[in-house]
This record gives sequence, C-alpha cells and structure tokens, in this order.
Amino acid sequence: MKPNISIPKEILANIDLANTLNGGRTESTVSVNRGEAGYEVFVKMPGVEPDELQVDIEDGQLWLYTLYPVLREDAAEEESFLPFTVGNLEIPVDVDVEHISARYRDGRWRVFLPFHTDGGYHRHVDLDD
Repeated sequence: MKPNISIPKEILANIDLANTLNGGRTESTVSVNRGEAGYEVFVKMPGVEPDELQVDIEDGQLWLYTLYPVLREDAAEEESFLPFTVGNLEIPVDVDVEHISARYRDGRWRVFLPFHTDGGYHRHVDLDD
C-alpha cells in the first residue's frame, strides 16, 4: 500500500521543493559557443531523460527547463508540475529564430541558434540636423 503523504502548504512555500522531492537533483551545466554558422548551447543534466528538457522561445529569450511533478493529495487530483529553469538566455539579434533546433546526443543536449543569412539587423543611423 502506498503511504498517503500530506505536507502543509506553509512548509512547501519555504523549502526548495525540487531539491527535496524525488531525492534531490544534480547540478546542470550550460555552455554557449559561437561558431561560424551560429551559436551552440550545450546542456548536460545527469539523471534527466533525453525527452525531459523543454526548449521554449518567448519574448526574445531562450528558456531551457524541466518539469518536476508536485505531490498530490490523492490519486483523483490532477497532477501538477513545477518548472526547474536550467538556463534563460537572451537571443542575440543576429539569430534566425525560425530555425533554432535542439537534439540530444552523447549524454547532452545541443541547441543550435543559426545566424541570419542576410546578416541580421546591424546598421548605422546618422543623426538628423
């Protein structure tokens, strides 16, 4: 029989929930490299399955995160998740946002942010007299 665990909301508000539930978490590493064709973001998270990393683009930000389940009071209650941010990076203006891609290989994720083929948005503006 599975034990019924009840944690008061006051305690949940004051603990590192993601680190306390499910035996804790390991530290992730995020590195960014600039190559000839674009930027590469490498993410390594021991103990996290390949399909668990989420990659979202929102308001000029690249958001990398995973979702941790939150305890339910009973089986009938809908399962909730708590996001754990791995990285939140500002997307440079020279990136072609429509062609950002992500893949998992050799124990790490690679998110590729290609450059615009037209050179981006750089231009000089002269002052009016």
